[in-house]
Amino acid sequence: MKKILIVPIFLALLALSTSANAGKLLFGTQDSIHFVANTTIPGPGESHLFLGHRVTMKSLLLPYYVESNGYVFGISGEQGKYIPLPTGAELEAIQAKGYLPNPLPAVELGWIDYLMGYSLWLALFFLFGVPFLRKKFFCKLLANPSIKRDA
Repeated sequence: MKKILIVPIFLALLALSTSANAGKLLFGTQDSIHFVANTTIPGPGESHLFLGHRVTMKSLLLPYYVESNGYVFGISGEQGKYIPLPTGAELEAIQAKGYLPNPLPAVELGWIDYLMGYSLWLALFFLFGVPFLRKKFFCKLLANPSIKRDA
């Protein structure tokens, strides 16, 4: 019964690892750019730039760590490619021209980012932790006859 439950949970976590790499085993570091706001700044070629939030996930089969890396200019039509956002006087000049909002909107990792970013640990918990805790609980339950059990 345990194996029947573990396999679908593992496959579900694997399929949901990241939207861009759904269903693939992942190794190394993957960046994704989350859309924050449109800009009127032209990008390389025919593309345009948008204000984005860079999220980095480190993976070993499944993601085991996620971090927020602040604002970047995302390039439309280019998955995961970005240009670092200028700082200081350069950023203030861009904001003064109206290309970027002032102040910049607050960004943070959402619960889905945390769920996907730490999915390796969740998978390991369901593969090893739950069966161990279940076995330990039922051993105590069977060893103590004073505990009432439903038949």
